[in-house]
Amino acid sequence: MNICFIGKHIYPKDIFSNEQDMKTWRSLAEYFNRLFVIAQSPDIFFHSVGEKNIKIYLIPNIFGYLGFIGIAVKVGVYLRWKYGIDCFDASEVAGGGLAATFLKFLTGAKSVIEVQGEIFGENYENKGYKKTLLKKIGIFVMKKADRIRVNSEAVFHQVSRQYIEEKKIRLIHLRVDLDLFNPLSILRINSEKNDDKIKIGYVGRLAEGKGLEDLLAAISQLCQGHGKRANFKVLIFGDGQLKSKLIKISENLGIHDKIEWRGFVSYNKVPEALSQIDVFVYPSWHEGFSRSIMEALAMEKAVVATNVGGIPDLIKNGENGFLVEPRNSKMLAEKIQELAENKELRKKFGKAGRKWVSENFEWNNGIKKFASLFLELK
Repeated sequence: MNICFIGKHIYPKDIFSNEQDMKTWRSLAEYFNRLFVIAQSPDIFFHSVGEKNIKIYLIPNIFGYLGFIGIAVKVGVYLRWKYGIDCFDASEVAGGGLAATFLKFLTGAKSVIEVQGEIFGENYENKGYKKTLLKKIGIFVMKKADRIRVNSEAVFHQVSRQYIEEKKIRLIHLRVDLDLFNPLSILRINSEKNDDKIKIGYVGRLAEGKGLEDLLAAISQLCQGHGKRANFKVLIFGDGQLKSKLIKISENLGIHDKIEWRGFVSYNKVPEALSQIDVFVYPSWHEGFSRSIMEALAMEKAVVATNVGGIPDLIKNGENGFLVEPRNSKMLAEKIQELAENKELRKKFGKAGRKWVSENFEWNNGIKKFASLFLELK
């Protein structure tokens, strides 16, 4: 069986530097004869690379969504003609989703559509005509698709409420490499060893909707206390368009001296970043599923996160972490403080968290389930 993934992601010319996605494709490729990927180039040029039975095409980053869809369809038709693609998979409903749907119509191949995030949820950030248009496109491509894949129970129910037959929907969770994200194989950086401060941390994109403003507000409230509450620092790993705004907020709140902006970390360096954190905080306002939380749990970190989207698939409140309401900095601060002052509770949550992801989100089992989605269409 030959499959082709289509997504409007922008990748570097050296696609093999994307360790995270390459690991997924290499694992999936073991189940198929050929695996193709169509994504966006970082420039106006066409790039193609390959290894073994994997071939990746990066198409010019011009003309927006319509340009991407048009070129992706042309490449897809060529691949269907030359290699006999059996199924086109789209990693999002708009660009890739429309391309996969057109390719199904033009070539007769099967189509699978992934619904990411919470485009059908109440808290989705796009409002007005953008949200309406995206939902209409999503419903159109899902109805035409042979299968729809979602990554959380919340998104599963949101999709089924759009009058999509549940027999077409498959819950395919993200996966975690427990060998890479293994607390026993990571040594804390020497400079951190003699630091008795509690490390409150975040690893992820600095983007709208991640609730990082609430994290800063919670830190400000903790700083107004005394004793143990003040004996901490905040490590923020990641980059994004919101960084300058967040730095400004931290300065206005008078907490800039508490925060270390550690910048972007590559996939293979994330376990090392997490090893430096005692309390992992993820205050997102909406979330289909959180890879960052899953990886933090694998590293035995105590987590405070918001009760939105697919996060409850990962965090069982009071068992392996705390769930708080979104946009509630007071509640966020209280739970961070509780974990910061209770080492035994942090340890308990950490052990329970790794056990939970080991039993439910292990890499090889997840890949096998992912591959079976396509094999059942053969």
